[in-house]
Amino acid sequence: MTQGTSEFKTVGIVGGGTAGYLTALALRKKLPHLQVTLIESPTIPIIGVGEGTTPIMVKFLHAYLERDVQELYRKVQPTWKFGVKFEWGQPGDYYFNYAFHPGPILDSVYYGGNFNEYSLGSMLISEERAPILTGEGGQLTSLIDRIPFAYHLDNNRFVAYLREEAARDGVERLELSVNTFVPAEDGESLDHIITDDGEERRFDLYVDCTGFHSKMIGEALGSPFQSYEDSLFCDRAIVANVPHGGHIKPFTTAETMDAGWCWNTPSIEDDHRGYVFSSRFLSDDAAAAEMRSKNPGMGDHRVIRFKTGRREHFWKGNVVAIGNSYGFVEPLESTGLHMIILEINQLVLNFPRSKKDTAIRGIVNRTLNAHWDDVRWFLAVHYRFNEKLQTPFWKACQNTVDIRGAQERVELFRERAPLTYRQSQFFKTEEVFGDFAYDVLLLGQRVPGRYLEASQSRVEWQKRVDGLRQLTGNALTQERAFEALNGAPPEILGSLVASPNTWVVWP
Repeated sequence: MTQGTSEFKTVGIVGGGTAGYLTALALRKKLPHLQVTLIESPTIPIIGVGEGTTPIMVKFLHAYLERDVQELYRKVQPTWKFGVKFEWGQPGDYYFNYAFHPGPILDSVYYGGNFNEYSLGSMLISEERAPILTGEGGQLTSLIDRIPFAYHLDNNRFVAYLREEAARDGVERLELSVNTFVPAEDGESLDHIITDDGEERRFDLYVDCTGFHSKMIGEALGSPFQSYEDSLFCDRAIVANVPHGGHIKPFTTAETMDAGWCWNTPSIEDDHRGYVFSSRFLSDDAAAAEMRSKNPGMGDHRVIRFKTGRREHFWKGNVVAIGNSYGFVEPLESTGLHMIILEINQLVLNFPRSKKDTAIRGIVNRTLNAHWDDVRWFLAVHYRFNEKLQTPFWKACQNTVDIRGAQERVELFRERAPLTYRQSQFFKTEEVFGDFAYDVLLLGQRVPGRYLEASQSRVEWQKRVDGLRQLTGNALTQERAFEALNGAPPEILGSLVASPNTWVVWP
């Protein structure tokens, strides 16, 4: 697209939060000829919980949007996440790691007794370390450009940062509520909106970031809602902050609970915890009591209600929906911000030049609907095979959770495991979570399968693991790493994007 040739010149984003501001920044960065207006209600609060992300967020912020690493760390104070520690799968103290740094997981099962030593990223999770190493003389060596990670983000700080960036990039911000969304005569697009100052406002394209209410794509244009409740039973979350005593874990925790699971996303100040549960099996009060009993010092809590599923349309007429207004699943695997980035990327890549360009909508809708459905089936597998507890909730999950969209892959794993050792890709490459994620999940939960041969000899494996153990032994804890970086040359943190071999590239 070249500037001046597009019939689309104005974009109106209704709703702030991460979805609204990330969309605004991407449009201004990649399509600078657009006039982007973000309308944010002063009466609708941000859902102020700590958010886990996937490595695509690091790439999106620093390689796609080209945001300065030093400035982000100074203003947002993210913490590092090298994966998810699942207190899941088997009874007792058993756990397994889903690290973003892949490795030969079956070899670790054969030779080590468990696969948590399959990569340096996984070992950093187990030892609660970060990839900042110290030598005998106290010199620092950074591996952050080589070990994939994600961010834990304090939502209030993150949105405040994005708001500043949007203003700097020329996004017009209106602090108004939108009272009315007026469809066109055919009901297939939006004619205009009316804000609480009585003004009618029109844009060439509207972006629905109104959250669960889905005011434009759902209510005004009537896009049907496709529920995922047959696969994902949870519909509520108890959220609260818990002191961590200064120790910042370098991973998200997913802890099995009586009627669901509890996340832990560490921030600089404390741990952000949330008990995701099913109201069919547990009351709000009972869930809060269970969570409090396992989290000494827990602060005041609140209840968030949600439903899992997606709209039939990401794009209908002149409206696209980004974030919760389009689809939502519980935060197991931190898919929320991941999906927002995929949605934004599809919008930017396929932004229309002419108002007659309508065929692209169907293709984009099918692509993103398939992404959301992939997430549904991947999360369902977590529930179907978790045998950590045998409560009524978990027994129901083991017996009745719908995994039909993942069934073929599970059967393929049962026939020959792991999937990643087949040296071929049986599933579409653009899916959200691929063969390695399924291997970790199915091996971690000890789903039976006929295993292939190891990819290396025992001697080779032992030599590799000994080297990784030595690196882990020299690694700092995350809080010590951050302290060390405060006085370190900026090039160490800057290597995240400046290193010629960094993993932080787009796409």
